[in-house]
Amino acid sequence: MILLDSLGDVEYVDLSSNKFVGSLDLQAGNSSFVSSIQYLNISHNDLAGELFPHDGMPYFDSLEAREQSVVWITTRSSSRGKLNDYIGIGPKPESACRSHSKYKRCESQASKFILQPAVRPVACQGWTLCHYRPEQQPANSRIQGWGNYVEVIVLSSNALTATFPNLTSQFLRLTSLKISNNSLEGVLPTNLGTYLELKTIDLSINQLSGTLLPSLFNSTKLTDINVSFNKFIGSVPIVASNSENPSLISLDVSHNALSGLLPPGLDKFPYMVNLDLSDNEFEGGLPNDLSDKLEIFDVSNNNLSGLVPKNLWRFNDSSFHPGNPLLVLPKHAETPSEGDSTLNLRSHGPRMKSIIRAALIAGLVCSVSVIALLTFIIYLKAHQRDSEKDDMKGTKENKGLSLSGIECGNETRDHNVPVSTIQNDPSSSSIYVMSSAILLPSKVQDQSKIPSSLKVSSPDKLAGDLHLLDNSLKFTTEELSCAPAEAVGRSCHGTLYKATIGSGQVLAVKWLKEGIVKGKKEFSREAKKLGSIRHPNLVSLLGYYWGPKKHERLLISNYVDVPCLALYLLCKDADADPCKLHPLSLDERLKISVDVSRCLNYLHHESAIPHGNLKSTNVLIDTSNVNALLTDYSLHRLMTSAGTAEQVLNAGALGYRPPEFASTSRPCPSLKSDVYAFGVILLELLTGRSSAEIVPRNSEVLDLTEWVRLLAIQYRSIECFDPFLLGKPSNEGVHTILDSMLQVALRCILSADERPDMKMVFEQLCSIAQ
Repeated sequence: MILLDSLGDVEYVDLSSNKFVGSLDLQAGNSSFVSSIQYLNISHNDLAGELFPHDGMPYFDSLEAREQSVVWITTRSSSRGKLNDYIGIGPKPESACRSHSKYKRCESQASKFILQPAVRPVACQGWTLCHYRPEQQPANSRIQGWGNYVEVIVLSSNALTATFPNLTSQFLRLTSLKISNNSLEGVLPTNLGTYLELKTIDLSINQLSGTLLPSLFNSTKLTDINVSFNKFIGSVPIVASNSENPSLISLDVSHNALSGLLPPGLDKFPYMVNLDLSDNEFEGGLPNDLSDKLEIFDVSNNNLSGLVPKNLWRFNDSSFHPGNPLLVLPKHAETPSEGDSTLNLRSHGPRMKSIIRAALIAGLVCSVSVIALLTFIIYLKAHQRDSEKDDMKGTKENKGLSLSGIECGNETRDHNVPVSTIQNDPSSSSIYVMSSAILLPSKVQDQSKIPSSLKVSSPDKLAGDLHLLDNSLKFTTEELSCAPAEAVGRSCHGTLYKATIGSGQVLAVKWLKEGIVKGKKEFSREAKKLGSIRHPNLVSLLGYYWGPKKHERLLISNYVDVPCLALYLLCKDADADPCKLHPLSLDERLKISVDVSRCLNYLHHESAIPHGNLKSTNVLIDTSNVNALLTDYSLHRLMTSAGTAEQVLNAGALGYRPPEFASTSRPCPSLKSDVYAFGVILLELLTGRSSAEIVPRNSEVLDLTEWVRLLAIQYRSIECFDPFLLGKPSNEGVHTILDSMLQVALRCILSADERPDMKMVFEQLCSIAQ
């Protein structure tokens, strides 16, 4: 363009959006234009050819890049032949912003990028950039000397490709290098970390590969390093003894393929505020002494293991999961919600004396042991008393209450005392362990802490609506009213009665608590849906009763006179325990797990509803063929929000509530929560321990899931298995089955996003059983 030669010592030139042709060049010796020009814009023309072909890019001494005058580069289509890249200097015109289609993203094979001389900073973010090819760069080009003038390089959000430029210039003043959101490839140049004033490096969202440079972490002034969303491999090269960068504030290496152990030198950065190591392949444990100033911390989606150090307990579970299935964040590390009265060891602070901790743990362990011992003794006495009464009564008429003679009232009593005990022996003070619904035919009852009240009233007949959902049932409201009733269990939903109608059929009648069920129309609709579900491993709902009084809401099913899984966990030795239940063998436990998963799979995929109240007391074991039966399914669909919340609270107290419910104001049973609860039941089968048990470890206490996960990550999983399953001789086949079942259980108790569905769980257990 000859026009530029004739302009002389001008300062402002805007020739954009015209039809100038020719090439962009200056005659040799035209130094006045080069030294005086402060603004130059020649975009949107029909120029062609090479950029400044005679003497290379001139050194524009007065050119400055401020907010009003910045460097930008673009091209325009031309019918005159091969397109080349053209440069505009100055603010981007409005016409350019309106029509992005006119701009070409340069895909470079170059090793040099154009950086305008004396331009501080070079700010080209979001704009199209051009390049020189090596053969187009004269040996005496002044580009070689630009390095000492550049302080900030921002080339982010373009379409730059090819390898990372080999920045040979000694950028003595460079403080910030940002080339994020491009398509750069290759490895980092070795001298990248040698620039003395460099404080910020952002190379995120590219295709860079190779290993990270140790020099980056030895720099004395770097405060921010972001190399996320690339393809870097290897470890983070921080050596504890050589770490010389106390100024590092932010480090983001997420979404790469980095691996190995986390470097111990991470704890040498006392001012670190942001540390993101997520979505890599790191292994091992977390460092113990990371900066106390950390505000953002993320190690999710790795393969880390072990216990989370105490100084990181303040971060949410999302900082550690998904991923890291063997990384344990103790539940008591979570910050308690307002009004939560649950014992939390963290509330005592890190300065709690060891003697107090030991006393607390010892007290908890002793309490559990005493309760278990009292349970067995009381049950034995009650069982003996019932046997004596049966012998004395012989075939005398059953004198239990009829269902019509029971109603909820305001008179309260100890909810641990069964109704049948009071009515048969008023002087008795026997106490039974509570469980949910049916435990034993001899009235072992629910551990629910929900107080309930009953009183005896006049034997009026039930005068409401009886709906039978099974054609095989034939009885009337009057027959149900007169049926002798015996309380056999209590749960958060209400009291369970064993009732025998005139035909001799024995029914399980659940008398629901007042105020926890929905209105009649919605209750009836949901009850009919539940009554339509049939499965060999399900105790189906056969009918319901809706009475004129608010407390008269009854659910009817077959009474199954078998023990539940929870009782097998309590009674492990038939010779020493009053329960007289033989310990379950490995084959029996595997069959139970298959049966339960089969039924859950049916509920989830055929009926599209969760069980919602899965726990060992709701798993009945038919001892004749070791067939597992699920009870109390989907009752939350009949409940108000308050009734559902009460059910969830009960599940949490027993150890079956998934961790995601803790951060939800109104948790509701779901398919995912079923999978978690099933994982806990599977752990109960493998360990022979109850889900509510706590296990002391050093100065901490762990629940069942935490304890098993900790042993698994320490490769000591054999210590968590029920000794009865292992036996004296070493059996490799048994260990293989146990390990396989344990892996299924551990997957079930992962975070909600990582849990498998019940179909996958069922198939995995079936393959183990083959």
